[in-house]
Amino acid sequence: MDSARLAKLNKHLHAIVHGNVAITLQNSNLFIEAIVAQQDRPACCNKLVASKCGLDAVQAAMRHNLTPAFFNYRAPSLLLYFQESSLKDIAGGHLLNAIVMKIVDPPIFWDEFRLSYSKGLLVNDAQVCFAWLLHHLISLPASVSTTYRDQAPAVLSALLASSEVIVRTLGQKIKHILATCSTVVPTNVQDGPGGRHDNDFTDFRDIAILPTSDEVLSTDPPFLRPSAVLDDPSTESSRLAIHLDNQFRLLREDMLFEMREELQIAFGKKKGYHRGLVLDGLTAQDIHCGPENRRTKWGFTLCCTEDIPQLSSAKDRKKFLNENRNKFLRHQSLVCLIADDDILAFPTINRDEELLARKPAVVVLQLEGEASTSRVFLKLKTAKQIKLIQIDTAVFSYAPVLNALQQITSMPLSSDLLLWKKDNIIQEATPQARLESVVQALRQNPRSDLKDLLGTSKSIELDHSQAACLLSGLTAKLSLIQGPPGRLSQKAPCSYFVAELCPSV
Repeated sequence: MDSARLAKLNKHLHAIVHGNVAITLQNSNLFIEAIVAQQDRPACCNKLVASKCGLDAVQAAMRHNLTPAFFNYRAPSLLLYFQESSLKDIAGGHLLNAIVMKIVDPPIFWDEFRLSYSKGLLVNDAQVCFAWLLHHLISLPASVSTTYRDQAPAVLSALLASSEVIVRTLGQKIKHILATCSTVVPTNVQDGPGGRHDNDFTDFRDIAILPTSDEVLSTDPPFLRPSAVLDDPSTESSRLAIHLDNQFRLLREDMLFEMREELQIAFGKKKGYHRGLVLDGLTAQDIHCGPENRRTKWGFTLCCTEDIPQLSSAKDRKKFLNENRNKFLRHQSLVCLIADDDILAFPTINRDEELLARKPAVVVLQLEGEASTSRVFLKLKTAKQIKLIQIDTAVFSYAPVLNALQQITSMPLSSDLLLWKKDNIIQEATPQARLESVVQALRQNPRSDLKDLLGTSKSIELDHSQAACLLSGLTAKLSLIQGPPGRLSQKAPCSYFVAELCPSV
């Protein structure tokens, strides 16, 4: 592209994203061309997201013209531009997600684009873009991807039967995500998941990490599958989904068991020592969002009517709070909020030392979930007695893993870990280029001296077991090295040797 044309496109792009020129049917194609002409894709995407009119202009440009001609030419050029692999890694994918969601929501463009694919009206590049866009959409968190996951099965057969290798590959990935994210209802529905309380759902992704009061008070046993379910041949098609569901429910039940035990001790229903703090006679005060120069996630404040004993005996309240950050009202620790002897919720503490140092102290709590928040505020408005019981359960160690399990959309090694059968052969992986000579040497002669190949100062000669172990670690897609099977001449285990040679394996 000549410099004069590029300068014109840059000027047009700048004018539209800053609101100086309105996006219209006549200039929308030029706007798309101007985006695609930008060499620095991350910078261009950041400009679209950060500017006043960038995302709105992209949305308008993609829905002004909904003809097959647009879907086969202009639309693919923009979607191909956004398929740069580096874009999905910037800011955890939020930059690319913001652009994609602006294009498909509301689904004016998406519905017509999907319909054109179903009717076979798209050419090869457009088909690739459709498959990429669908794969991206169903890979998003369940809160926004449910609609697209419901639509995917209708076009999956066509994707898998495509003449384009890229489309078929994306189709396989879509199939894998649908299998991983499917909801599996047990045959015995009466004892299956859902319906025990207000936080029991068939789909584990709908379950709130922190429990509700109804859940803690429920006497019904939780839904947990026995391990034999994963070995049942009839569950093979849904084994990925079952495995994720099971891992989530088992881990979360570990967390809840500790919480229930703490509460039983605190309420005197079980003998034992309650390690957490108990604050009684609190009054609801205000909404809290942090100071003006350091905003935090919103919460609400409870004021103590009597001073906290640990603080009242301290000569310097701020010094005491600073020295006992992990012992006294620890940040993000869990508490049980009780009003008039009724368990309301399980919020977390936002440790604001300025408020805690006041006389009397002020405690900041943060809630999760709309239903829990509504119930708490309605009850606090009329409550006569408000009480807090600190629960010494390490929720902070459970929550990230539980959240990650809910967000998983694919399991790369599932075919070898969960779906492997006795006669299956583990697929080979291409070793790193610098290790290819090592692999070839060991295949020709397991007793080869690897000194020159690895550039070591000492001789390295392996026996047959060690060589087989090393070859498996370097060439197999998945390998298990136990033992280790003997020692290398440098007194290092073979598993350590593989890790040093190929840390990405």
